[in-house]
Amino acid sequence: MSRSAAVAAVALGLLAASPATAYAVDPGKDADAVIQGICSGGNRANVFGYKATHLGKGPVYKDGPGGTMTLSRTTAETLSTTVSGTGGVTASFAVVEAKAEISITATTSVTWTSAHQYSHPITSNKYGNAQYGSWGHTATWERYYELPDCTKTQRKTGGVRIANTAQGFKYWETSS
Repeated sequence: MSRSAAVAAVALGLLAASPATAYAVDPGKDADAVIQGICSGGNRANVFGYKATHLGKGPVYKDGPGGTMTLSRTTAETLSTTVSGTGGVTASFAVVEAKAEISITATTSVTWTSAHQYSHPITSNKYGNAQYGSWGHTATWERYYELPDCTKTQRKTGGVRIANTAQGFKYWETSS
């Protein structure tokens, strides 16, 4: 038997003797540890499922129908990162996770003053709407206890709105 045929036969024998099990590895975990079913265990927290969104704060301005919407000032506001649900993670933890995973400009709160100008054309027969805010993210938080076999127990989840230092107006149109 040739050497390559012998290697193939040994490899095939090993594959036949090994169970064919697929493992889903959680981000941030050691893949080898999960495959072996060995995790350090203990309390864990995670923030995941980030979606970029505008987090508006303050009045919604409306103009039209048609023409041009021009805003020369907004009210001073502070928008903070918020966490919904009980027994979950803190806003500070959510911001640290967001800085590491999606945006270094994530912050626990952002403040703006009343000195901003904005102009946008409005489609005829439509009304223009605008609101100032932070271009942040929404996400889901989870807190759980990890068993040594990598199973999650005592899982709690909730939502989080993560503020960002990037800010400005969001514009949209309506029929009335």
